[in-house]
Amino acid sequence: MKRHNTIAVDNPKFQYYSRSLPHWFDVDKPVFITYRLKFTLPQAIVQELQKRKTEWFKEIQNLEPEAKQTKLKGKNGAFFAWFDELITKSSDVPQILQQREITEIIADSFRHFDKQRYDLIAYCIMPNHVHVLINPLKQANGAVYPLSHITYTWKKYTAMAINKYLGKSGSFWQQESYDHLVKDELELEKIINYIVQNPVKARLIDKWEDWYGTWVYVAQETSSAGHR
Repeated sequence: MKRHNTIAVDNPKFQYYSRSLPHWFDVDKPVFITYRLKFTLPQAIVQELQKRKTEWFKEIQNLEPEAKQTKLKGKNGAFFAWFDELITKSSDVPQILQQREITEIIADSFRHFDKQRYDLIAYCIMPNHVHVLINPLKQANGAVYPLSHITYTWKKYTAMAINKYLGKSGSFWQQESYDHLVKDELELEKIINYIVQNPVKARLIDKWEDWYGTWVYVAQETSSAGHR
């Protein structure tokens, strides 16, 4: 099995060191991707999301124009975080990806094309969804590998392998994926911290290092630990 190294992430603040990570912004910007198991959203989650959105919009109506615009810029991120939180904590949705064999299938799909189609920066495999951060690379013709093809390959391979492991068949992943282009290194820092702290915030573990499905890139010379 291909081994990776982990980077030390302080709780709660992730310390980013440029010498520990490559210059991801030299060519193209990294992309933060999230996709989940295929399941029908429980009504309780739908209602809670709608309630939070309604309250959020009411709150910003009382803000000054400049503060309101600033708040609006973070709307998608806030709504995404709420959804992520609710599906993680819900007992009414499938919770199977944390099984070690399934986690390894998904991790192997990320590692397979690392340094070929993209640089793999970080990932966290949660019980019913996955967070992964990559920097897509250029093909021989100069075009960047399409994100849609990268995610399609991950989903196709893992769906077949996991269904075989479970003795099942049929659709496994939700067709849609969430993706966000990372705008600068400060946001990169925040997203890596968000990824590794996801199981901690969900109260699945106390320290991010204890979650088997979490991995973050670090340069070989600064490494002190292997894939957990």
